[in-house]
Amino acid sequence: MKIHSVTTHVVGHRLDVPFGMSQWDWDSRGSCLVEIRTDDGHTGWGECFGPAAGNRALIDGFFAAFLVGRDPRELTDIWDTLYNRNREWGRKGISIAAISGIEIALWDLAGRAAGLPVWRLLGGKHTPEVRAYASAFYYGGPWEADIEAEAASVLEAGYRDVKMKVGRDLKTDIDRVRRARAALGDEVRVAVDANRGYTTAEAKTFLRELAGADLWFFEEPVLPEDLQGYRELRATTTVPIAGGESEFTRWGFRELIETRAVDILQPDATACGGIRETLLIAGMASAHGITTLPHVWGSSITIAAGLHLITALPQVTPSTGRRPVAVELDQAPNPFRSGLAGLETGPVMSVPEGPGLGIEIDRDVLRRYAA
Repeated sequence: MKIHSVTTHVVGHRLDVPFGMSQWDWDSRGSCLVEIRTDDGHTGWGECFGPAAGNRALIDGFFAAFLVGRDPRELTDIWDTLYNRNREWGRKGISIAAISGIEIALWDLAGRAAGLPVWRLLGGKHTPEVRAYASAFYYGGPWEADIEAEAASVLEAGYRDVKMKVGRDLKTDIDRVRRARAALGDEVRVAVDANRGYTTAEAKTFLRELAGADLWFFEEPVLPEDLQGYRELRATTTVPIAGGESEFTRWGFRELIETRAVDILQPDATACGGIRETLLIAGMASAHGITTLPHVWGSSITIAAGLHLITALPQVTPSTGRRPVAVELDQAPNPFRSGLAGLETGPVMSVPEGPGLGIEIDRDVLRRYAA
């Protein structure tokens, strides 16, 4: 079995109502999807984080040439080849996201060829159901500023774990969290995500003002380059500090882990290097007593990859046998969340049992949203 072709599909959709996080708004959703075919008819699909056109250019113009003719099951060696050829100029950022999309497609392909779901190939634990947490309460969007109405919608949908956006304006954010906490009730876990929007001093004030809010975790409170700020913040609070969405590969995560800058690590498989790289990062984290709760943002390909991955993550306390409690499920408008592959999403999801990622791509959707 040899790789015959590597094809990128860029899809995009203009939103009726923009939505945002701490630093900017989105007026569209889009992604670069990777399709890898073999000479014996097998196909695998992956997805890249970040600007779709940039991912396409890197894959079509550079990485694809190193894939054609290779046995796709030699996944580790292929990853090492791509990373090494990219090492001089792309150890972080979009080039690693491009490799990530390729790597996820190789896992999907390997599973399909073997007739096994990816979670089996990873040695994961059979997990019929995984609880999802709703990544919601964006700025703007269809709910505008009606925190209470969005809270009612989240509760009605069945979510009991929620993450909300903060980081634009300290005073407004504190009020938003207080309103959300009151509307959601004490039985719902509430996390907050500043998307790098605060200074360390602002993040300390935020936590002090919300000391009674019983926050689940505080994600990306400060810039990812400011690890000292992470450590200072972590030393002043009992709220778990989370981060890692903006980091890449095991080498990039090393200092974040070794200096215990976070309580919860959040690598994104579509950005940090792929599924295997996420497991290597999680292994380092577990050796330092840090829990891994992957970041998930994208289409049904990304969500399916996250579901398979979560079954195999090493645990900080393996003697308990506890698996991760929740997978992230973005609630912002996105026609590719379920429409691309018919993956059922909601507060409780099933890990797909079919070969590979266990999803089938709707090519009509690819054609309809082709960018």
